[in-house]
Amino acid sequence: MKKAITILLFVLTTGVAATNAQVLPFKTGDRVAFVGNSITEQGYYESYIWLYYMLHFPNRRIVILNRGIGGERAKDIYERVQDDIVASDPTVVCLTFGMNDSGYFEFLWSNADSLAKVHVDESRHYFELIEQKLKQLSNTRKVMILSSPFDETARIKGSNNFPGKVRAMEAIAAFQTQAAKDNQWGLVDFLHPMTEIDLREQKKDSTFTLTGNDRIHPGNSGHFVMAWLFLKAQGLDTLPVADIAIDANRLRVDRAGNCQITHLTALPSGSGGPSTATRIGIRFDYLANSLPFPVDTIPRLWAIRTGSRKPSA
Repeated sequence: MKKAITILLFVLTTGVAATNAQVLPFKTGDRVAFVGNSITEQGYYESYIWLYYMLHFPNRRIVILNRGIGGERAKDIYERVQDDIVASDPTVVCLTFGMNDSGYFEFLWSNADSLAKVHVDESRHYFELIEQKLKQLSNTRKVMILSSPFDETARIKGSNNFPGKVRAMEAIAAFQTQAAKDNQWGLVDFLHPMTEIDLREQKKDSTFTLTGNDRIHPGNSGHFVMAWLFLKAQGLDTLPVADIAIDANRLRVDRAGNCQITHLTALPSGSGGPSTATRIGIRFDYLANSLPFPVDTIPRLWAIRTGSRKPSA
């Protein structure tokens, strides 16, 4: 991966603000099970996390296990904890639910509030059963992920909207957060930061959304944000790809963070002989310890399919 480049100074970083890590970074040999509904099953944010590790820590091999199933609630996850999740022998379990648990069309009915409470109570009941199962995995680290949001506020033509659904999701997020605190599990919040981004950008463009036209499933852009939020919670958002400072006049490497700089030489113009040559630049070999993360420039939002079934994640 050596390459000769002419340059005086460059700094590449993967983040702009420091954060306290809530979730331990993955280590070599980790088997990480992401458990959830269709948002997890889509696989985008998990693959982005995996790609970050492969680019930034090429010798830190990890395995990502996608244990997301479309339409699932806490009840469904509980029913497969032993035979699917535990049986996959994970060293880390990242659990998320809430989109389907909170309901959909019920929010259009007159008794929406009472039905939402029933949904939240049921979700809490089955989560407590899941919690007991996970507690038995003494050698497995647990991470609670608060669901990505349902976007009630974007102006989207032809899309079902369920006013009040977000309040039910907030109630589910509240007991998830408390459980993570009580059990000393890691906690990653997709719900609130993504909602803040949506509301901020909708002030400029009322159609903006990190989800697709169904208001439920984040597109690639939303999953990219989710991956960043996860990595930020692991304290990885400020690690440099490389941090280099070269004194071209003295032909001296002052700083070579996360890389190796060798064979630093001046590039003369070639006229007047070695003693009178005019320097036009420098040349050196650069060996990277990590690579920058590639960014897709196309949002690729989730589109509504005509004749689709009841919305679910």
